[in-house]
Amino acid sequence: MSSSEVLSHRRTFLTSVVTGAAILTAAKVGNAATLLSESGVVADESWVRRIRGRHRQVVDCTSHDDGFGIAYGLNFIDTTKEALKLPDAEFTSVISYRHWAMPLMLSDDIWGKYRIGEVLNITDPKTKAPATRNIYRDNVFGRPGLTYEEVLATKPLIMTACNLAVTVLSGIAGAKVGVSAEQAKTEWTAGLLPGVQLVPSGVYAVHRAQQAGCTYCNGR
Repeated sequence: MSSSEVLSHRRTFLTSVVTGAAILTAAKVGNAATLLSESGVVADESWVRRIRGRHRQVVDCTSHDDGFGIAYGLNFIDTTKEALKLPDAEFTSVISYRHWAMPLMLSDDIWGKYRIGEVLNITDPKTKAPATRNIYRDNVFGRPGLTYEEVLATKPLIMTACNLAVTVLSGIAGAKVGVSAEQAKTEWTAGLLPGVQLVPSGVYAVHRAQQAGCTYCNGR
Protein backbone atom coordinates (compact mmCIF):
# COMPACT_ATOMS: atom_id res chain seq x y z
CA MET A 1 0.00 0.00 0.00
CA SER A 2 1.42 3.40 -1.00
CA SER A 3 1.83 6.27 1.47
CA SER A 4 -1.02 8.14 -0.24
CA GLU A 5 -3.29 5.11 0.16
CA VAL A 6 -2.36 4.81 3.85
CA LEU A 7 -3.19 8.49 4.39
CA SER A 8 -6.45 8.03 2.52
CA HIS A 9 -7.41 5.05 4.74
CA ARG A 10 -6.60 7.03 7.88
CA ARG A 11 -8.63 10.02 6.72
CA THR A 12 -11.53 7.69 5.94
CA PHE A 13 -11.34 6.10 9.38
CA LEU A 14 -11.28 9.48 11.11
CA THR A 15 -14.29 10.55 9.05
CA SER A 16 -15.99 7.31 10.11
CA VAL A 17 -15.24 8.04 13.77
CA VAL A 18 -16.94 11.43 13.45
CA THR A 19 -19.85 9.90 11.56
CA GLY A 20 -20.18 7.11 14.10
CA ALA A 21 -20.17 9.60 16.94
CA ALA A 22 -22.91 11.60 15.24
CA ILE A 23 -25.01 8.48 14.76
CA LEU A 24 -24.63 7.50 18.35
CA THR A 25 -25.39 11.00 19.53
CA ALA A 26 -28.61 10.90 17.58
CA ALA A 27 -29.39 7.68 19.39
CA LYS A 28 -28.90 9.56 22.69
CA VAL A 29 -25.77 7.68 23.62
CA GLY A 30 -23.74 10.85 24.04
CA ASN A 31 -20.96 12.73 22.30
CA ALA A 32 -17.77 11.14 20.92
CA ALA A 33 -15.80 11.66 24.11
CA THR A 34 -18.50 10.00 26.19
CA LEU A 35 -18.80 7.18 23.65
CA LEU A 36 -15.13 6.31 23.80
CA SER A 37 -14.78 6.71 27.56
CA GLU A 38 -17.86 4.59 28.28
CA SER A 39 -17.39 1.97 25.59
CA GLY A 40 -16.78 -0.93 27.93
CA VAL A 41 -13.01 -0.73 28.36
CA VAL A 42 -11.66 -4.20 29.01
CA ALA A 43 -9.13 -4.60 31.81
CA ASP A 44 -8.47 -8.36 31.46
CA GLU A 45 -4.69 -8.71 31.11
CA SER A 46 -4.45 -12.48 31.24
CA TRP A 47 -3.32 -12.46 27.62
CA VAL A 48 -0.23 -10.43 28.56
CA ARG A 49 0.81 -13.13 31.01
CA ARG A 50 0.65 -15.66 28.16
CA ILE A 51 3.51 -13.88 26.34
CA ARG A 52 6.39 -16.26 26.98
CA GLY A 53 9.57 -17.62 25.48
CA ARG A 54 12.75 -15.93 24.33
CA HIS A 55 11.33 -14.91 20.96
CA ARG A 56 8.36 -12.55 21.10
CA GLN A 57 6.82 -10.30 18.48
CA VAL A 58 3.69 -8.17 18.06
CA VAL A 59 2.19 -7.64 14.60
CA ASP A 60 0.31 -4.33 14.33
CA CYS A 61 -2.59 -4.66 11.84
CA THR A 62 -4.55 -1.54 10.89
CA SER A 63 -6.08 -2.65 7.56
CA HIS A 64 -7.45 -5.96 6.30
CA ASP A 65 -4.48 -6.24 3.88
CA ASP A 66 -6.15 -9.28 2.32
CA GLY A 67 -5.86 -11.09 5.66
CA PHE A 68 -2.07 -11.19 5.56
CA GLY A 69 -1.52 -10.05 9.17
CA ILE A 70 -1.75 -13.52 10.67
CA ALA A 71 0.72 -14.82 8.07
CA TYR A 72 3.35 -12.43 9.46
CA GLY A 73 2.83 -13.87 12.92
CA LEU A 74 3.02 -17.48 11.73
CA ASN A 75 6.00 -16.76 9.50
CA PHE A 76 7.84 -15.28 12.46
CA ILE A 77 7.26 -18.44 14.49
CA ASP A 78 7.87 -20.99 11.75
CA THR A 79 10.93 -19.48 10.11
CA THR A 80 12.66 -18.62 13.40
CA LYS A 81 11.95 -22.11 14.73
CA GLU A 82 13.56 -23.61 11.65
CA ALA A 83 16.53 -21.24 11.66
CA LEU A 84 17.34 -21.67 15.35
CA LYS A 85 16.01 -25.21 15.85
CA LEU A 86 13.79 -24.25 18.77
CA PRO A 87 10.45 -25.60 20.11
CA ASP A 88 7.14 -23.70 20.20
CA ALA A 89 7.68 -22.98 23.89
CA GLU A 90 10.31 -20.40 22.93
CA PHE A 91 7.84 -18.26 20.96
CA THR A 92 4.88 -15.94 21.27
CA SER A 93 3.35 -13.96 18.43
CA VAL A 94 0.72 -11.33 19.24
CA ILE A 95 -1.50 -10.04 16.42
CA SER A 96 -3.16 -6.72 17.24
CA TYR A 97 -6.23 -6.15 15.07
CA ARG A 98 -7.20 -2.49 15.25
CA HIS A 99 -8.60 0.25 13.03
CA TRP A 100 -10.02 -1.30 9.82
CA ALA A 101 -8.43 -4.69 10.59
CA MET A 102 -10.63 -5.36 13.63
CA PRO A 103 -13.59 -6.88 11.70
CA LEU A 104 -11.34 -9.79 10.69
CA MET A 105 -11.89 -11.01 14.24
CA LEU A 106 -15.67 -11.34 13.76
CA SER A 107 -17.80 -14.36 12.93
CA ASP A 108 -19.52 -15.04 9.61
CA ASP A 109 -22.89 -14.24 11.20
CA ILE A 110 -21.77 -10.71 12.05
CA TRP A 111 -20.26 -10.22 8.61
CA GLY A 112 -23.56 -11.23 7.06
CA LYS A 113 -25.95 -9.25 9.25
CA TYR A 114 -23.88 -6.06 9.22
CA ARG A 115 -22.71 -6.26 5.58
CA ILE A 116 -19.10 -5.85 6.59
CA GLY A 117 -17.93 -6.51 3.04
CA GLU A 118 -19.70 -3.30 2.01
CA VAL A 119 -18.28 -1.35 4.96
CA LEU A 120 -14.69 -2.42 4.21
CA ASN A 121 -15.05 -2.70 0.43
CA ILE A 122 -14.12 -6.40 0.47
CA THR A 123 -15.27 -8.68 -2.36
CA ASP A 124 -15.87 -12.39 -1.82
CA PRO A 125 -13.91 -14.18 -4.57
CA LYS A 126 -16.56 -16.92 -4.65
CA THR A 127 -19.55 -14.65 -5.25
CA LYS A 128 -17.82 -11.61 -6.82
CA ALA A 129 -20.02 -9.51 -4.52
CA PRO A 130 -19.38 -7.67 -1.21
CA ALA A 131 -18.41 -10.32 1.35
CA THR A 132 -21.16 -11.48 3.70
CA ARG A 133 -18.81 -13.89 5.47
CA ASN A 134 -15.36 -13.52 6.99
CA ILE A 135 -13.39 -14.65 3.94
CA TYR A 136 -10.08 -14.52 5.83
CA ARG A 137 -10.73 -16.71 8.88
CA ASP A 138 -10.35 -19.98 6.93
CA ASN A 139 -8.00 -18.70 4.26
CA VAL A 140 -4.62 -18.10 5.92
CA PHE A 141 -2.07 -17.15 3.28
CA GLY A 142 0.23 -20.05 2.40
CA ARG A 143 -1.67 -22.44 4.68
CA PRO A 144 -4.75 -23.76 2.85
CA GLY A 145 -7.54 -24.97 5.12
CA LEU A 146 -6.06 -23.53 8.31
CA THR A 147 -8.54 -21.44 10.31
CA TYR A 148 -7.98 -18.67 12.82
CA GLU A 149 -9.55 -20.84 15.50
CA GLU A 150 -7.11 -23.69 14.77
CA VAL A 151 -4.18 -21.29 14.91
CA LEU A 152 -5.26 -20.06 18.34
CA ALA A 153 -5.69 -23.62 19.57
CA THR A 154 -2.41 -25.03 18.26
CA LYS A 155 0.13 -22.20 17.93
CA PRO A 156 1.84 -19.90 20.47
CA LEU A 157 -0.13 -17.00 19.01
CA ILE A 158 -2.47 -14.44 20.58
CA MET A 159 -5.06 -12.38 18.69
CA THR A 160 -6.45 -9.15 20.14
CA ALA A 161 -9.35 -6.99 18.93
CA CYS A 162 -9.54 -3.23 19.52
CA ASN A 163 -12.52 -2.24 21.66
CA LEU A 164 -12.56 1.30 20.28
CA ALA A 165 -12.79 -0.02 16.74
CA VAL A 166 -15.58 -2.38 17.81
CA THR A 167 -17.47 0.57 19.31
CA VAL A 168 -17.12 2.95 16.38
CA LEU A 169 -17.43 0.51 13.48
CA SER A 170 -20.37 -1.40 14.98
CA GLY A 171 -22.21 1.90 15.40
CA ILE A 172 -21.57 2.84 11.78
CA ALA A 173 -22.48 -0.59 10.40
CA GLY A 174 -25.50 -0.86 12.70
CA ALA A 175 -26.94 2.42 11.45
CA LYS A 176 -26.72 1.16 7.87
CA VAL A 177 -28.86 -1.90 8.67
CA GLY A 178 -31.26 -0.32 11.16
CA VAL A 179 -29.70 -1.66 14.38
CA SER A 180 -29.12 0.58 17.41
CA ALA A 181 -25.58 1.37 18.45
CA GLU A 182 -26.05 -0.41 21.77
CA GLN A 183 -27.33 -3.61 20.15
CA ALA A 184 -24.67 -3.54 17.46
CA LYS A 185 -21.87 -3.15 20.01
CA THR A 186 -23.27 -6.01 22.09
CA GLU A 187 -23.58 -8.30 19.08
CA TRP A 188 -20.14 -7.48 17.70
CA THR A 189 -18.54 -8.14 21.07
CA ALA A 190 -20.36 -11.47 21.38
CA GLY A 191 -19.47 -12.23 17.76
CA LEU A 192 -15.71 -12.19 18.24
CA LEU A 193 -14.13 -15.46 17.14
CA PRO A 194 -13.44 -17.97 19.96
CA GLY A 195 -10.12 -17.27 21.63
CA VAL A 196 -9.84 -13.64 20.49
CA GLN A 197 -9.05 -11.22 23.32
CA LEU A 198 -10.92 -7.91 23.43
CA VAL A 199 -8.58 -5.14 24.59
CA PRO A 200 -9.19 -1.47 25.46
CA SER A 201 -7.57 -0.38 22.19
CA GLY A 202 -5.25 -1.75 19.55
CA VAL A 203 -2.48 0.69 20.38
CA TYR A 204 -2.83 -0.33 24.02
CA ALA A 205 -2.30 -3.96 23.01
CA VAL A 206 0.79 -3.05 20.99
CA HIS A 207 2.15 -1.09 23.94
CA ARG A 208 1.52 -3.86 26.48
CA ALA A 209 3.01 -6.50 24.19
CA GLN A 210 6.16 -4.43 23.76
CA GLN A 211 6.36 -3.93 27.51
CA ALA A 212 6.26 -7.73 27.77
CA GLY A 213 9.31 -7.99 25.53
CA CYS A 214 7.83 -8.22 22.03
CA THR A 215 9.61 -6.74 19.04
CA TYR A 216 7.44 -4.79 16.62
CA CYS A 217 6.26 -5.80 13.14
CA ASN A 218 4.12 -3.55 10.97
CA GLY A 219 1.28 -5.75 9.73
CA ARG A 220 -0.20 -2.87 7.68
